[in-house]
Amino acid sequence: MGFLLREGKGNENLPAAGVCSVSCCRAGFEEPIPISTTELRDFFAKARNGSVRLIKVIIEEEQLVLGAHKELARRWDVDYDAFVLPLLDEQQPCYVLYRLDSQNAQGYEWLFISWSPDNSPVRLKMLYAATRATVKKEFGGGHIKDEMFGTVKEDVSLSGYQKHVSSCSAPAPLTAAEQELQQIRINEGEVAQDLLSPASSRDVVGLHPPSMLVPPPPCSQTHPIPVWVLLTVSPLPHPQDACSQDSSTEMVKTEISVESKHQTLQGLAFPLQLDAQQAIQALKQKKINYIQLKLDLERETIDLVHTSPTDISDLPKRIPQDSARYHFFLYKHSHEGDYLESVVFIYSMPGYKCSIKERMLYSSCKSRLLDTVEQEFCLEIAKKIEIDDGAELTAEFLYDEVHPKQHAFKQAFAKPKGPVGKRGQKRLIKGPGENGEDS
Repeated sequence: MGFLLREGKGNENLPAAGVCSVSCCRAGFEEPIPISTTELRDFFAKARNGSVRLIKVIIEEEQLVLGAHKELARRWDVDYDAFVLPLLDEQQPCYVLYRLDSQNAQGYEWLFISWSPDNSPVRLKMLYAATRATVKKEFGGGHIKDEMFGTVKEDVSLSGYQKHVSSCSAPAPLTAAEQELQQIRINEGEVAQDLLSPASSRDVVGLHPPSMLVPPPPCSQTHPIPVWVLLTVSPLPHPQDACSQDSSTEMVKTEISVESKHQTLQGLAFPLQLDAQQAIQALKQKKINYIQLKLDLERETIDLVHTSPTDISDLPKRIPQDSARYHFFLYKHSHEGDYLESVVFIYSMPGYKCSIKERMLYSSCKSRLLDTVEQEFCLEIAKKIEIDDGAELTAEFLYDEVHPKQHAFKQAFAKPKGPVGKRGQKRLIKGPGENGEDS
């Protein structure tokens, strides 16, 4: 049973309006008394069965009492304005419980309205605000679906309640940056769906059409769900002296559960065209020093653009300003007195000048291309670089990337010595071996 605080001395020191808490009410109320009558509690029990459409509760003589009630007539939305609005007084706060036609596990659902007009006295506003939670508890919070607070009748009318419901169900407002990010995610989702649709006929490892696999029979819900993933490895044609590896097909069984770590694909693998393979082999034999590759988005292949002889000073000119590319450059230089020839991979992506689909495909194919070059062609790549502007490719930049500077050794922090000649105050606890005599 809830309680209300009896009015006592100290009314002149009431806090300002709008502060509704037990601590602020203690300045004007002292002795607690029961707030609900037996008649009201019995009527609550009767109303919860669904025979009553509306209950009005008011506070009189420091008790919660039944102010008015309405029986069922028509649908809840038809009776709403005719039942609720005439019971609202412009000078007197009150509580209104209105029964809806929907039900939950505990019975019919109710709308709880807290009416507190602007013209009502501050003392009554504070009193009704402090008692609102107790009224809900007395009636039963599980029966209350929505709660509304109003100071004018338009706030708690049927149209006001409908606006309240639509406002609660509407998504949260977004800033301009959040709206832009949301649109980017929608666009990328459409591109990804287009890439994975059956019309594209793309196998994740470069085979056309993709392999088919019959799913395993369903298993019990109490055990992890087995998922069969078909991984098809299709090596590209190898040069004569390249590393050889047999084609194989593996069946991997993945147990999916709460604690399992899922196996993911490492990206797309477009097949290298024959002239691109020959160029990589020539670079390995150091017959050429530069290769530029591009993706054919229509045929889903990696094509050779050119292998023109290129010096370090020519590298910025080789980077397109409107499309992405893959570059392999044989970097000839000296380091600590030794002459070195290092292969550098450069992935150039000129920012947002490319379409979303092109950026996604170049990013997804990069890792599989490097795996193919390093494992199947046995070409060692000394450094992998990503740039968005060819002006970054200078001799100093390449040298620092291939041979990063080692950080100088930093001496550990040395604790400074304490003050000389003054030991501070005497200790209260004697150390071991001390006799306690003053020195």
